[in-house]
Amino acid sequence: MNKNFSTTQFVWGVSFFLALFVNFPIIFLQLPRLQKSHIAQLDIVIQIFVSLIYAVFFIQLVYRNSKANTPKIRHSFEILLLLVAYVTVLSTLNILVIGLSVKMIPSVIIRGVSIAGLAYYFSKFLIETDLKNEILLENEQLKTENLLVQLTSLKNQLNPHFLFNSLNTLSWLINEDKEKSQRYLQKLSQVLRYSLSMQEQSLVPLKEELALVDSYIFLLQIRFGNNLQIIKTIENMQFKIPPLSLQLLIENAIKHNVISTASPLSVWIELRDNVLIVRNTHKPKPNSEGTGIGLVNLNERFKILAGREVEIEQNEQEFKVVLPLIPE
Repeated sequence: MNKNFSTTQFVWGVSFFLALFVNFPIIFLQLPRLQKSHIAQLDIVIQIFVSLIYAVFFIQLVYRNSKANTPKIRHSFEILLLLVAYVTVLSTLNILVIGLSVKMIPSVIIRGVSIAGLAYYFSKFLIETDLKNEILLENEQLKTENLLVQLTSLKNQLNPHFLFNSLNTLSWLINEDKEKSQRYLQKLSQVLRYSLSMQEQSLVPLKEELALVDSYIFLLQIRFGNNLQIIKTIENMQFKIPPLSLQLLIENAIKHNVISTASPLSVWIELRDNVLIVRNTHKPKPNSEGTGIGLVNLNERFKILAGREVEIEQNEQEFKVVLPLIPE
């Protein structure tokens, strides 16, 4: 069922209940006269209808102001204004249409205050329910984003190109340097194991993420040699970060930039003022424009988990991404 439709049903249903509840004494007193007097019928219709509209507007006012973080003074003034409007309209109809005395105005005020008190309670219930639904929706969105990032990472690692390059490098190392080939195999298994083990994690300690980066850097530098330089400047490890964030940014830098002896690629990973800055030299390959899905997914994860978006800056010399960190 549509969320807005459900909210509307709730507001009107509760408002109708409140209109009947506060006007029950009048309805009870008029019951003996209902069949004989049109005035009695009109009296009940007017009391219920005006109270119903008042309750609907009251609940919607409290709900809207809460969502908009309206200042308390303005919020209180609007509630008072609505109460005055209710008392004025209903009292005027009672006097001019029903022919009642001005002595019934205190009764109208009491009913208006009663509806306001009860409607305020139901408004808060509606606001809390809406907040819970938003949290559930964000959690589901986060799970989806995590799965997409994990799937993308696994596809990048387990695709034929990655395995071919890794196994080709390993085969060469076995013949050239058996000791280094064993280290290479160990680092490769660490990268794959980490990726598989992070499927259920939303956040990981920065220390663990950097351990993965170290293994990943080892694999890359065996392949690219001195043509790829990755420099880390991180002293404080007391933070958390969405898993595979740094690997994604390093992959992007390698995928979209030229790496050669004439044009080496440098990547810097630096911690400054509770943010992680990942920047690289910008020498794009011809026709290397990507879809940008990886960065979009990464931004969504940080927006939900850290409450801040990822900052991206680019110029002719450098591409920079700023990741907000979450203190442990």
